[in-house]
Amino acid sequence: MSSTSNTNHLIKQLDREVDSLRTTLAFQVILLDNIVEWLEGELEHNEPVINGDEVLTDGTHDIHVGRSECADSLLSMINKWERSNNG
Repeated sequence: MSSTSNTNHLIKQLDREVDSLRTTLAFQVILLDNIVEWLEGELEHNEPVINGDEVLTDGTHDIHVGRSECADSLLSMINKWERSNNG
């Protein structure tokens, strides 16, 4: 193979790798957005129970409290990690 042919082959390999990395990164961004949206939904869903606006008689109040605490903690950690990565 000639030097030009080797260079072209290398460029094509690098282009494929860049495309693959872009696809992977896009998926990770979508995944994180979906996680954040779900966690925010958990907080919203459980808010009436936590605030006492909705009274549960089936003994699941503590489950709602725990889910909200977990969602809130995870959102805080995500925000902390994003801030630390942005300088």
